Amino acid sequence: MWNAFRGALAVLTRKTELAMWALIFPIILSTLFMFMFANLDESTAFEAVPTAVVADDAYRADEGFSTLVDELSQPGDDQLLDVREFATAEEARGALKAGDVVGVLSVDSEGMPHLAVSPVSDGMGVSTMQVGRTILNTVADTYVRNADLLQGIAHDNPMALADLGLVERALSQGDATVQVSLTHNEPSQSVRFYYALLGMACLFCAQIGMVAVCEAQPNLSALGARRAVGAVSRGKTLAAALAASWVLATACLLAALAYMRFTAGIDFAGREVACIGAIAVCALFSTAFGTLLGSLPKVGFGVKTGLLTGTTCLLSLFAGLYGEPVMNMADQLARDYPLLASLNPAKVVTDTFYSLYYYDSLEPFFGKVGLLLAMTAVVFAVSALFIRRQRYASI
Repeated sequence: MWNAFRGALAVLTRKTELAMWALIFPIILSTLFMFMFANLDESTAFEAVPTAVVADDAYRADEGFSTLVDELSQPGDDQLLDVREFATAEEARGALKAGDVVGVLSVDSEGMPHLAVSPVSDGMGVSTMQVGRTILNTVADTYVRNADLLQGIAHDNPMALADLGLVERALSQGDATVQVSLTHNEPSQSVRFYYALLGMACLFCAQIGMVAVCEAQPNLSALGARRAVGAVSRGKTLAAALAASWVLATACLLAALAYMRFTAGIDFAGREVACIGAIAVCALFSTAFGTLLGSLPKVGFGVKTGLLTGTTCLLSLFAGLYGEPVMNMADQLARDYPLLASLNPAKVVTDTFYSLYYYDSLEPFFGKVGLLLAMTAVVFAVSALFIRRQRYASI
């Protein structure tokens, strides 16, 4: 049995086409992803709102409002406004019409702040404009409301303004919400594409199991014919071949995982040990899937290879591999048709790694692993039916 395993492993490792699809191809795609998605997470980060300020005499005379704008535009992680000062209102409105700024802040002759926004978004995205308008509206409304409140206090009880604590409590907005983390890590858009790539790599590794089964069949391989007349039983030969294909598939997927982790810098939430276990399960499924394709009766090796490639590309599509619009489509399909998504091994593999990254609990991860193991058992059972029915009149 051991000699049969060593022999099968040696035969598989010498086939360069297996290394191309199971090992080199995922690494090449990971390298491409490094350039394609380098700025994806940064593009969703908050940026200070481009704001025009009419810095005339009325604006400088209102020390409260000008101080507020200066504080909100201070550089740092909490910078809210990116202020660009203009001498006149006409110049500021010109920048607004050109799409260079989201809004214009000004102060009239009576000391009342005003905000002007454009209904179009020529220079920036619609979502950016909407967020910016909301922020500017909040800033202006809050200042006006607080100014009115202080004027009311000064009119009703001027002595109350001497109590700084009372004024501070009156102007305090309070915390209506509490920020908590519902996820294990801060969500990242780019990592999902690498996890989807692992799903595709898992299916491509099925070629190893498919070749191992085909090499064990006397009607498809000269090596299989020699093994059929050898001393080792057919069952032991096939078991050794499948064990060798599982070991090789695990090694290829681990190499892809290591490349993503240490070269591409993909975060696996510090759960690399669990990732290794997931890789072993993924390799087991790929071996089962390859066994199923390899055991299909009356189908040539070239047709089986085409079926594997086509199935892999199609299932990877619904796992969201081919870009952000496709990922959104895959998410929508998963919400609308969860049963179909759970039957897609590429999607299940993707969700297995994403559950490690996203959730605090390991329960979703073990759920996905259990689903993969169940799918593996079903595929192996169907493969066994095909293999048991194979008979050869002569070799």
